[in-house]
Amino acid sequence: MNRLGLSGICFICISFFCLFISGCSDSEEKISTLPALPQKTPTYGGIYQKPLDHNPTTLDPAYAQDKYSGSVSQQVFDRLVRFDSNLSVVPALAETWEVTEKGRVYRFKLKEAVFHNHAPVTSGDVEFTLKRLLRTEPPSAVLQHLLKITGADEYRMKLLDTLTGIKIENEKKFSIHLKKNHAPFLTALGMYQTAIVPEKAVSQMGDAFGKHPVGSGPFQFVSWEDTKVIRLRRFKHYYGRPAYLDEILYRIYPGGQSQLKLNDFKQNRLKEMTVYANIEKELAGLKGLQWFHRSSMNLFFYGLNIRHPHLLNPDLRKALSDSIDRNALINNIYDGRHQETKTILPPGMAGYQRLDPIKDTTPKSVQRWIESNTKTPGFHMQKLELEIVSAAMTPRVEKEMELIQQLWAPLGVKVRPKYITNWKEFQSYLKTGAAQIYRLAWYADMPDPDSFLSSLFFSGSAHNFMNLKNQEIDAMLTAAREIVDPVNRAKMYQKIETAILDLTPVIPLFYMNVNRVYQPHVQSISIGAFGTQATRLNQIWLDATINK
Repeated sequence: MNRLGLSGICFICISFFCLFISGCSDSEEKISTLPALPQKTPTYGGIYQKPLDHNPTTLDPAYAQDKYSGSVSQQVFDRLVRFDSNLSVVPALAETWEVTEKGRVYRFKLKEAVFHNHAPVTSGDVEFTLKRLLRTEPPSAVLQHLLKITGADEYRMKLLDTLTGIKIENEKKFSIHLKKNHAPFLTALGMYQTAIVPEKAVSQMGDAFGKHPVGSGPFQFVSWEDTKVIRLRRFKHYYGRPAYLDEILYRIYPGGQSQLKLNDFKQNRLKEMTVYANIEKELAGLKGLQWFHRSSMNLFFYGLNIRHPHLLNPDLRKALSDSIDRNALINNIYDGRHQETKTILPPGMAGYQRLDPIKDTTPKSVQRWIESNTKTPGFHMQKLELEIVSAAMTPRVEKEMELIQQLWAPLGVKVRPKYITNWKEFQSYLKTGAAQIYRLAWYADMPDPDSFLSSLFFSGSAHNFMNLKNQEIDAMLTAAREIVDPVNRAKMYQKIETAILDLTPVIPLFYMNVNRVYQPHVQSISIGAFGTQATRLNQIWLDATINK
């Protein structure tokens, strides 16, 4: 995936993803916009207002574990590498790199870049960032990859004060040494959690760094008014081309507040927003709006806490999943805008298993569950009550809960919705283990199956709220990271996915497409495969000649 200093392993990674993305360009072709107009010369200036559906928990990338924090972090921070539109790894803060010793040594040279406090980005800052991530609690999603660095385990356990696997040559050159080849390592360095932070500023600010971040990205932090707005400003000394926008203003809508967002969009208080049918109808009379639709690497699912007394029975979990009419859910509640699924890995991801269209007939698992329980003495329908916790409370979510109640009623299950619209409180609730079932959308933060399967289902993962602990699955996940051959690696992840689905700790529902509308004067819109939360806004500009 590396276009500079290509090694055998990097070339294999490119082939790996192209093989499973059907040419790597199909997803881009799914974008539909207005007819192409003659290109204009970009102009500088303007404030870009963007919605956030929840208040971020932090703006410190090491502790960011949600797309709301990640969306802002993308603008403020830079990593060593990033992903282009074809999901290949390309330079960011790293100017060049080479991979040697059969994939065990990575040598980097940094660009001449400075942080927002004007301190230079150095090899020491990279070392500090990686060492910090190794001791971050709760663990960052990238930890499992960084632990492949020589001496990382000892450093994390505080048996050593130095990280022996990082060798600094000078302020701009350093190398990272791995214990053994780890296929996703370079890709993992493109995850937003690996954003390089300034050692001196973090050491001085401590916990305050999460509220007043200092990065090296195209926009610098200005202010954060909790649950209301976050303001960023163009960084004039950015090592790349300076952003066109003067400022980005994130407007925060805790819990969704779709009607308020719609009103703000109509009044040009937002430059973009998500599209649903009612929104499309209400905006139909406005001219010049730009409509975007494309696939995205994500999964919307219900997580099942399989350690909860009500969900210990795997037959019940299977019946809950199989009884959901995904076609009705998508078409009746979500306007037919998403792609139904019973698998985890999304299209475009290595290991994706294409299934036949899901039929609406009653599956055998549902029939077995009903028959076994109706024969049980004392069994009565509506006896079991299951709580579904949601971070969003909108009319659409309430309709979803009503549909699920109807679909699960024949199983003897009553649905009790619980709404926690404060994102930090929602996350805290999941961590307590009290949740029975929770609604969640998971977005890939790197183009690798590990981003889904390890992050959600590995026993030690901070996001494994399903409490799945399976030694065989853990062993396969560990082994998959060491497989270089793309075909064999894909087959291993398919095997892992099948093993997870057999245990049914998760109910995959659909892959969410990006459906977005933009104001007429917004120019150079580009939505990547990771969705709008991963989109950098430094290429966006506002055309003052178009009516607002």
